[in-house]
Amino acid sequence: MPRRLSVIAVIIVLTAVAGPAAAQTAQERLWDGAMQGDTLAMAGALKDGAVIDSLDTRRNPNGRRALNWAAWYDKPDAIRFLVAHGAQLNLANKTGFTPLHHAAENGSLAAARALVAAGASPAVYNQRGQDPLEVARTREQVAVAALLDSLP
Repeated sequence: MPRRLSVIAVIIVLTAVAGPAAAQTAQERLWDGAMQGDTLAMAGALKDGAVIDSLDTRRNPNGRRALNWAAWYDKPDAIRFLVAHGAQLNLANKTGFTPLHHAAENGSLAAARALVAAGASPAVYNQRGQDPLEVARTREQVAVAALLDSLP
């Protein structure tokens, strides 16, 4: 029994010394909110100084912006929110992938529809010379390929 109490005491002391987990920055809250489709979190992040088109390289060295994350995770409401707040539709990451490329790559049909409706260009090419339609075809994302193929 005394050993158990000493372990608990150590845990309490370590927790008191370490304090609560570090809070996310406004920028991280914007990116994570876009991934989750959480427009309230994104609004708070923007209010707290997050830059809407900043490049997130935490999970991918090529980077993704909030709009790219919303496209990847198929969050059309987040896409509409970000566009309404000034996100650039055709801004590419380090390898030339736009949000529409990411929607095509991951088969995010609702996101692709929202991006096209907002005016995203299907004629932007990445560093491999692929437009979003070719990315969708290469990744066998049939529904997104059909949508992009139907565009004028």
